[in-house]
Amino acid sequence: SVHIAGRKLDRLGARAGQFFLWRFLSSGRWWESHPFSLSRAPDGRSLRITVKHSGDFSKRIGEIRPGTRVIAEGPFGTFTDLVRRRERVALIAGGIGITPIRALLEEMRGDLVLVYRVVRDEDIVFGQELRKLADSKGITLHFVVGDHASPDGEKLLSPEHLREMVPDIAEREVYICGPPAMSDLIEKNVRQTRVPRKYIHTERFAL
Repeated sequence: SVHIAGRKLDRLGARAGQFFLWRFLSSGRWWESHPFSLSRAPDGRSLRITVKHSGDFSKRIGEIRPGTRVIAEGPFGTFTDLVRRRERVALIAGGIGITPIRALLEEMRGDLVLVYRVVRDEDIVFGQELRKLADSKGITLHFVVGDHASPDGEKLLSPEHLREMVPDIAEREVYICGPPAMSDLIEKNVRQTRVPRKYIHTERFAL
């Protein structure tokens, strides 16, 4: 994770679930801008992003030194609590798609359920933070670990599996975030649980 501090950050008007285009003014990177979502609800004093080591830039982000100046363009996106219409919410994250959902869990109030899909236990990000939030806010957590290519893997996050974990999902607002193919599949399955399209909000992370 990278923590960004500065003066008057509250004037940005950022909300959990949104993203910025970040440009780190260090040698060899000043011309590159990259979109990353906030992984913690903004508090007006600092911002946090969390990056998966995948592309060339994200692999080098750990080399950024404390004190590096940052240009942030934004915030962008409508994947926020402002579009919510229902009291009960189900948030479904795939892989590093947990980043904006982690921030939303911190900001949202009400009856919240998190379904977090990863291939392996070691892929879980924010495990300790999520459990702490769950304890303090009464959030229900479901960690779904497994490979779709494995035996019975096609059942993971199927409509039946979703109903098993969240029996009242049809009466909930649903937020989905993950890689495009995974997000598309989850959205299709959520719609099969009879959640109206207007209550489904999807953010796709293309790495």
